[in-house]
Amino acid sequence: MFQVSDTSRERRRDAAMAAAVDEAIRFDRECGAALAWAYLAGHGLPPETILRVLSQAPDGAVPRRQSTH
Repeated sequence: MFQVSDTSRERRRDAAMAAAVDEAIRFDRECGAALAWAYLAGHGLPPETILRVLSQAPDGAVPRRQSTH
């Protein structure tokens, strides 16, 4: 039986969460903070984390993981 280590699961969750944060930053810029907040809350982020993410995303921010190539 194949088992996935906890570390592998954590990496996958971290990558998925990073993608969700990047998407929320785009939502904030294009549609407003309310939609971005709801999106992040739907992904299970606690309110303190959502506030930190959205308050540090300057207008026109480029998502962290977007390639510049």
